[in-house]
Amino acid sequence: MIRLLLMAALALAGSCTFSGADESQVLVSLTDEVIVPRYRELAERMDHLDSSLVSLCARPSDGALKEARAAWRAAREPLMRSEAMWFGPMMDRRSLRLVDWSEVDPERIEAMLAERESIDAETVRDSLSSTQRGLGAVEYVLFDPDAARLLSDPGSPRCAYLVAVGEVARVEVDAVLAEWDVDRSGRAAFRDFFTGRSASSMLSGTAVAELVRTQVFLARSLADMRLATALGLRGGGPDPSAVPGGLGHVGLSDLRSELLGMRDMYEGSGQGDGLGISDLIVPLSEETDRRMRQGFEGALAAIDAIDGPLRVAVIERPEQVRVAYDRLAELRMTLATEVVSLLGISVGFSDTDGDSLR
Repeated sequence: MIRLLLMAALALAGSCTFSGADESQVLVSLTDEVIVPRYRELAERMDHLDSSLVSLCARPSDGALKEARAAWRAAREPLMRSEAMWFGPMMDRRSLRLVDWSEVDPERIEAMLAERESIDAETVRDSLSSTQRGLGAVEYVLFDPDAARLLSDPGSPRCAYLVAVGEVARVEVDAVLAEWDVDRSGRAAFRDFFTGRSASSMLSGTAVAELVRTQVFLARSLADMRLATALGLRGGGPDPSAVPGGLGHVGLSDLRSELLGMRDMYEGSGQGDGLGISDLIVPLSEETDRRMRQGFEGALAAIDAIDGPLRVAVIERPEQVRVAYDRLAELRMTLATEVVSLLGISVGFSDTDGDSLR
């Protein structure tokens, strides 16, 4: 039902008209060479994180804590890089409430731990709020300055909670991958529905529109909601809390991974005959394609030039963050005006606002 409603809503919002590259081929290439491999990578790293958390709490040590923290960072990179493909199963299942929630609630976590002798995955999944789950909750426990002492007792509620949160996130990522790749119920996987390879499929133009809109929403989120708010460009002064994350200090790496994910969707896999949104744009406007590619290059270079952590740079080196914001805003405008116009995709005014911030 959700998929049918999505198809109807997108069809009403506007249709896509292309010349040159075939949109069905682009969808197949992106799905097979970018989207499904990214979810596979995420599932593998979540499995490693889960195992690292179990090992840490079974045999606490400084080395095990260091390994768990490294596994957490390794899992977060493909999660953030997958944000450009957060449609279909990830959204239908509301997976983010189990896998990642940056705005964790430390007070609720501590209160919950204080009143429980133990906690398991079922409790985490069914009884806790989204602010007490996901990689954000794992970060809160793992990167606590006193984590080595707090996790020294394998039988403590804190250790049980950490392991349970990791298990719930891993199981949910596995479920998302299964829906994209191999539906164990015997039905066609979402990849076939999305690319037109099943008897009941999303129209190719509708699927491309969903894909492009996801990039527009993400670009706007990164530029106008995150960096503009952090810098105080929306009024009220600088607000470093607009940068997601906690003591893991992954604000910059998150931002870079999210932008790389957008570039993956635009340029394709970059391997062999891999296709991307670019292959639909080039026949219509080589100039727009050039601006998009230069936009990604400039934004990534600006992000790499920031002396992190990002929350600190917003206050101490705002000029560096402002350059990154300007590059992202330029990329967003090209995407939200020229690309959507060339492809005949309709987006609301809210998807292209924020121009006055520049």
